[in-house]
Amino acid sequence: MKIKYITLYTFLLIVSSKVYAQSNALSSSPYSLYGLGLTNDIGTGKINGLGKSGIAIPSSTFINNSNPASFGAIPKNSFFYDFGFKGETNTSAEGGSSNSNITANFSNIGIAFPINEKSGFGVTLIPFTSVGYTISGIESYIEGSSDLFITTIDGEGGINDLKINYGYALTNKFRLGLTLSALFGKITETETNYILTNSINSILIEEDNRYSGVRLGAGFQYDITSDTSIGGIINLPTTLGGDAEGTTTVSTSSVYEVIETDSDLDDFKLPLELGFGLQTKIKEAFTVSLDYKKSFWNNTNQSDQIGTFVDQDFFGAGLQFKSRSNQSKFFNRLEYRAGFNYDNGNIEIDNTRISNSALNFGIGVPLKHNSSSMINFSYSYGNKGTISNGLIKENYHLFSINLSLEGIWFQKRKIN
Repeated sequence: MKIKYITLYTFLLIVSSKVYAQSNALSSSPYSLYGLGLTNDIGTGKINGLGKSGIAIPSSTFINNSNPASFGAIPKNSFFYDFGFKGETNTSAEGGSSNSNITANFSNIGIAFPINEKSGFGVTLIPFTSVGYTISGIESYIEGSSDLFITTIDGEGGINDLKINYGYALTNKFRLGLTLSALFGKITETETNYILTNSINSILIEEDNRYSGVRLGAGFQYDITSDTSIGGIINLPTTLGGDAEGTTTVSTSSVYEVIETDSDLDDFKLPLELGFGLQTKIKEAFTVSLDYKKSFWNNTNQSDQIGTFVDQDFFGAGLQFKSRSNQSKFFNRLEYRAGFNYDNGNIEIDNTRISNSALNFGIGVPLKHNSSSMINFSYSYGNKGTISNGLIKENYHLFSINLSLEGIWFQKRKIN
């Protein structure tokens, strides 16, 4: 591995952190209005085509960000990279009306490498939450007056997760791992009020809400047999501190005034999260992966302006097929994947949960015969929410591409 390539990758990692911190194109869901936005459902490598399941999968051929213990399985002399891209189209339906949006952006960037024969290290930058919504046409009367004003509210931004993972193999079958997440980001809300009097006046309120904090986690993986592995993770509860900077601009036919404000935000609590996973091979060519995670939001004792946070359950299942026939043929080296994931949501509005479910399909295209380098394509079709109780149902198509590369370093070149 040449130094210039490591330097270039470090530069890309820093630049990407700036992009994420100001990105507004990672979501267009109305449900990103709640809390700190929608929790990211995009993973690294092949995870997206496997129902988001990966707790028991080792990082032997790609970066698996689902469990820090997996980094203890990185092969000696391998250096892994992962670049992710995401595109999404969604249609939101409410009553008899609907609205469609398209978003696209980077979804992750990461590196991983072995420290020695028993341990590995990795750094991944990935969105933790994303915000992107518009609420328009809200009509209200000025208190004590018959004058009407119309409000439009836009939100964008999100929280980023700079995750540092370390995995150690206690034995050939048992691995432990630790993870440290640096969470940071900005959510911008813009409220525009048009006052309908003899002349059109407006009040523009812009507020930047910044949050930051750290979170610790751990994991394990155990190979029961050469074909079956189990894994588990724990992410500890933490609190994100916040502050807000805002401006209020009042514009009328005779007045133009800008008022600046600074304030502290209420802390946002993230819950304890536990997860368990299983991976097993069936008849050599098929691999099944299953995940279950539970997030204990009830213990945070917090609510949104509209809803209440409740315990969340996540289920993910994936199936992969890879031919064991002649591997010199290109099509025999392709990996075919399918999966399903469901979660019952972490927010409850009028006794109704905002659940999410999706079907996933994926394919892995190898880039080199004697390497783990691969382009992983995935497609998901899913839906969130419901039309009942005055809520919104969202159908979405999610496309992702992960360029998962393997480099070989610190290996002596052989000359015949």
